[in-house]
Amino acid sequence: MPSGAGSVLEQYADRFRRLRTDRSRAHYPASTRHGAPHKPLLLLCVMDLVAEGAVTENFFEPGADLVELFALYWSRAMPPDRRGIVALPFFHLRSEGFWHLVPVPGKEAQLAAARRVDSLPRLRSLVLGARLDEPLFALLQDVSAREALRQVLLETYFEPELHPALLEQCVVNQEAYRYSEVLLKAGREAGPVRALAGEVEPRARDQGFRRAVVRAYEHRCGFCGIRVITPEGHTAVEAAHIVPWRVSGDDRVVNGLGLCRLCHWSFDEGLLGLDADCRIRTSPQLSRNSNLPAHLGALGGRTLLGPADEAFWPATEAVAWHRREIFRRQ
Repeated sequence: MPSGAGSVLEQYADRFRRLRTDRSRAHYPASTRHGAPHKPLLLLCVMDLVAEGAVTENFFEPGADLVELFALYWSRAMPPDRRGIVALPFFHLRSEGFWHLVPVPGKEAQLAAARRVDSLPRLRSLVLGARLDEPLFALLQDVSAREALRQVLLETYFEPELHPALLEQCVVNQEAYRYSEVLLKAGREAGPVRALAGEVEPRARDQGFRRAVVRAYEHRCGFCGIRVITPEGHTAVEAAHIVPWRVSGDDRVVNGLGLCRLCHWSFDEGLLGLDADCRIRTSPQLSRNSNLPAHLGALGGRTLLGPADEAFWPATEAVAWHRREIFRRQ
C-alpha cells in the first residue's frame, strides 16, 4: 500500500460504513440486517471489475458485465422472489459523494433534475457511466486496501452467516472472468481446454463459458433470433454446449451456441440440429405425439444467426457429432 494511504483508507472505510440505505423489516431479510443491500452489492461488483482487470481506467459503465455481477451477488443475498435492479444503486450512489455520474452529452439538465432512476434503459438514456474519487480508485487497485474495504462492506451490511457465500461469489466472479477471456482468445486455434478447465472451480467454469458464448452471440438466440433483455438486465439467451462438457471437456466458443431457453432445450433433446453449413434442421419428432411446435417448426432451413466474428462459429466436428449422436433423424 502506498505511503500515507492508511489514513485515506480509513476515510473511505468510514464512508463505506455510513452509506445511505433504506431500512425495513418488511422488505429486507435479517441476513442484510433489514437494510437495502443495493449500494453495498454494487460496490462489491465495482471491486470485482477492478480485481479482474476488466476496468483499468476510472470509468464504470452500466454494461452487461456489471449487470451480471450484480445479479449474481443479489441472488446470494436476497430471496428468489425479490428482483434487484442495478440501475437503482448506480444512480443513487451519487449521493455518497465519491461516485460521480457522467451524463450523456445534452442530458446534463435532465440528469440533475432526476430524483429516481429504476430501469437500465432510463439510466442509459441519461448516463454514460460513473467515476470514483481518484484516491478511492487508487485504493481499489491495491489488493490489501481493496480487500479491507470489501470486509467493511460485509461486516457493516450483512450478517456473518452470509459472508462466506458473498466471498465465494467474489472468487468465482474473478475466476470466471479470467476463464472467459481465455476462451474468447482461444478461437478456433486452440484445442479443447480440458486441462485448463480442470484447474477452474466448476461454478466459475460454467459462468465463464456462459459469459464468453453469450457475449460472442451478442445476447441473441442463434436459432430463433430472439434478443430480450429485461429492465433488470437479465438476458433470455443461454450458453449451450454442442458436444456436452462431460463428453468433450471443451468450453471453446466454437463448441457453444447462444440459444434461448426453448431452443437450448430443443437442441439438447435432439429436436433441433445443424447441417454442415450451419443451416438449422428440425426433427420429425417435433410434430409427432400431438406436439404443437409453434415457431420451432418454421426454423428448418434457416441459417444460424452466428457471431459477428467468424472465428467463433460452430466447429464442424462438433456440429457433426451432435448430428450423429443427439439429433433425432426419425
